[in-house]
Amino acid sequence: MLLYLLRHGIAEDHGSRGSDEERELTDEGREKTRAAMSAAKKMKLFPPELVISSPLIRARQTSEIAIESFAKEAKFEISDALKSMADVMVTMSLVAMKAKDYSRIMLVGHEPHLSEFGSAVLGSLAPIIEMKKAALAKFEITRLDATRMRGHLVALLPPKIGSI
Repeated sequence: MLLYLLRHGIAEDHGSRGSDEERELTDEGREKTRAAMSAAKKMKLFPPELVISSPLIRARQTSEIAIESFAKEAKFEISDALKSMADVMVTMSLVAMKAKDYSRIMLVGHEPHLSEFGSAVLGSLAPIIEMKKAALAKFEITRLDATRMRGHLVALLPPKIGSI
């Protein structure tokens, strides 16, 4: 199965809203996310069938852009398993469960969770990849066991890929 990790785009500064959960994407964040997703489409990457987002507004807005620009046919869901401090094992269980029905899944979330999750899929307890804002990582999952999920990193596309 193919698994995409997408970090949310550039968001408003901390303290700009009542709570962190309310922070929205900036215009620049929307534009860079749109450009990154357009680049993924131009590279002819297979679009996800399912996009699962953190419930935070900036992640949901990033998901909307990903669906609009790259994955028009994708189903959409929200999960707390993608919040910034979520447990990696909970996220692995979510992926394993959804992989029964979908062969291409995109997770949209935050740091440090996405880097920790991606690193764990590669077999590392320490973060060995870094997910910049609006970066897209593509994994080929070779073992779907929720407690020992493993895969290969096929691509790690920085947000600047959309401006090349």
